[in-house]
Amino acid sequence: MIHCAYRCIVGGLITATPIVAMAASGAAPDPLLFDVDLAICTAIVFLLTMAILRKFAWGPISAGLEKREQSIADNIATAENAAEEARKLTMHYEEKLAGAADEVRAIIDEARQNAERTGQEIVEKAQTKATEEGQRLIQEVERAKRAALREISDQGADLAISLAGKIVSKELRPEDHAAMIRSDLAKFSETAPSDN
Repeated sequence: MIHCAYRCIVGGLITATPIVAMAASGAAPDPLLFDVDLAICTAIVFLLTMAILRKFAWGPISAGLEKREQSIADNIATAENAAEEARKLTMHYEEKLAGAADEVRAIIDEARQNAERTGQEIVEKAQTKATEEGQRLIQEVERAKRAALREISDQGADLAISLAGKIVSKELRPEDHAAMIRSDLAKFSETAPSDN
């Protein structure tokens, strides 16, 4: 094989010599001239170059390209998965946000109801307390009224007994009787409790 390559190179140089000589002499080379040795040599060099390139260049290049293509496909798949996951997360967070908004509305409604209930309880307690205070005051007034009536009754009884004692102790004339009644009435009006 080395021998064939050597022959191709030497044959190519030999064949090229007349072409160079023709070009130097000014004569144009004949394009229809076909040299079999040159063609075979060129084919062998071409095939050797292809085998060397395939082993040392195209194999690693195509492997690198396939690896790069696979890496790009993996990156696209990863990006699509990430986009899908992001869509799912977005939907999940939107659902959570909607749920949180509903929860906030529910809390606000509950707080409003609690405030209304508390307000009603405060009003009811105030009304109850006012009613109790009114009842207590009425009871105090009734007690004071009964005490005043008892005192008036006691004083009236005392005055009646006193008047009766005076009447019994002496015989009265009608003028004395009238004077005694006026005197006891004056005493009674001085000791009677005021309406204040």
